[in-house]
Amino acid sequence: MLKIHLLAFVALALAAPASADDDISPDLAESRLRGCLLAGASGTGQSQLEAAVIQTRAYCGAQINRVQRQRVAAATAGLKGNEAEAAKTRAIRALNAEIAQAVANFSGLTP
Repeated sequence: MLKIHLLAFVALALAAPASADDDISPDLAESRLRGCLLAGASGTGQSQLEAAVIQTRAYCGAQINRVQRQRVAAATAGLKGNEAEAAKTRAIRALNAEIAQAVANFSGLTP
């Protein structure tokens, strides 16, 4: 019984910081993403940009997802239907282009 309570406590303790971390400001989220992209792109060891982008995106997945959620929410605020979907698509494509450009800049690789 004690073991179950201990496991539940550990699971709750691990989950709490993750949910609290999602409430960070967009500026802080963008800053964290940039730092992660810098660290990830600098250490990929890849010789091709595409591989470096894939590896860096995997490394920075949590930060990318957080920024993407925030940008999509801002882009679709007050919109519905096709307009909201188009705004979401534009926001995601813009973020993806920024990520690829940042990895290229930080790694020194070219397409």
